[in-house]
Amino acid sequence: MSFLRTALLWLSPTASQRVPGFESRQRRERNLMFLITRSRFLASPRLPPACRTASRSGGQVRGGVGVAYIEELMKEYKKISDIDSGLKSLGMLASRLKRQGKYKEAEEKFAQILKIDPDDVFALVGIGDLKRKRKQFEEAVDYYNNALKIEEKNKYALLGLGDAYRGLRELDKGLKVWLKYLSLHPDDYGVMTRVADSFRKKGDLEKAKKYYVMALKINTDDQFALMGLGSIYLQGGQDEKGLEYFEKLIRASNDCVLALTSAANIYRRRRQFEKAIDYYNKVLEINPRDSYAWHGKADCLRGLKDYPSAIKAWELAMKHGMDPRIAITRIGDGYLYLKDLEKAEANYEKALTIGYDKFAHIGMARISTRRNHVKKALEILTMLVEKEPDDWRVAAEFRDFIRKHPRVARDVKGAEVMV
Repeated sequence: MSFLRTALLWLSPTASQRVPGFESRQRRERNLMFLITRSRFLASPRLPPACRTASRSGGQVRGGVGVAYIEELMKEYKKISDIDSGLKSLGMLASRLKRQGKYKEAEEKFAQILKIDPDDVFALVGIGDLKRKRKQFEEAVDYYNNALKIEEKNKYALLGLGDAYRGLRELDKGLKVWLKYLSLHPDDYGVMTRVADSFRKKGDLEKAKKYYVMALKINTDDQFALMGLGSIYLQGGQDEKGLEYFEKLIRASNDCVLALTSAANIYRRRRQFEKAIDYYNKVLEINPRDSYAWHGKADCLRGLKDYPSAIKAWELAMKHGMDPRIAITRIGDGYLYLKDLEKAEANYEKALTIGYDKFAHIGMARISTRRNHVKKALEILTMLVEKEPDDWRVAAEFRDFIRKHPRVARDVKGAEVMV
């Protein structure tokens, strides 16, 4: 086989199927450039004439290379260079369309690249990313895996594949990919937090903490690591430790709604209502339509006995998405605290038209008691005890009623036991 034929076989588009270690179009181009440089050297006038003179049989010489051979190599190089230039332009266009959110058009351009060069890793990863962004995770996995068959250590293919497995909720597969990635890029704290998140979802909190801490050693203000550690400590009942991480995250980034809300909830449970309200207000500055923050703030205002403000906050919570039944019941509670029995009753009745609510029934029982309709209150509470025999709130309300109205105890079977 001639030297030229061997070179062209090496450089052919399907060479990757025959030549071990073949990687990409760029490698073909580099190899061809080497051959051209070598050939020009061999054809140099500085070499002895015997090494430069082409034979009559087709331009090949002993120990050297003829001019015709160099020209043929140059044509092949120009052809590959032109293709490469066109693919580069297509790739830039596809990337721009991708950044603009024009996913369909971007995928079409990446697909054009793959028609020219099926082994273009950039295009394979590009389509994988587009599939993943559109939650077509299984298809994304196929593209990333095809890219990794060509370049097994490709950074972006590994990242995308791990994220695609996460989208499929295949945590073990995602972990395997991310851990391989970290073996190649050990300082990537973003992937450390992905690993930690996966371990947390699997319930392995110690390993999760390990990777969150690793991430914080590289980036002390990493939001995901701070939030993850705070959540782990909160989950373990260590509110103080969790609060430490939430507030550190708040200092680093005052627009993290999840950290603000988590810190506010801790202060609310501690009955430190003013501090909790400060954090809920910061959430509402970021998103005035956050129904959870309105509800939390309303609950704190009720704790501070500012019932009119609490009612307004619950109305806004309901306006922005809070369950109407729950919100209306809370509004009824507010009016009950204000001793406006008519408005309280109207709200409880409205809530009960939406669905069953034990707190609305308790509110109606309290209204009946205040109106001295003891039998009606007893009927409501007896119904609740029968419906929810294991509910401690219902049991507490019933016991309190029996203590205040001992005469009705004899009319209720088992009342003396509950008291």
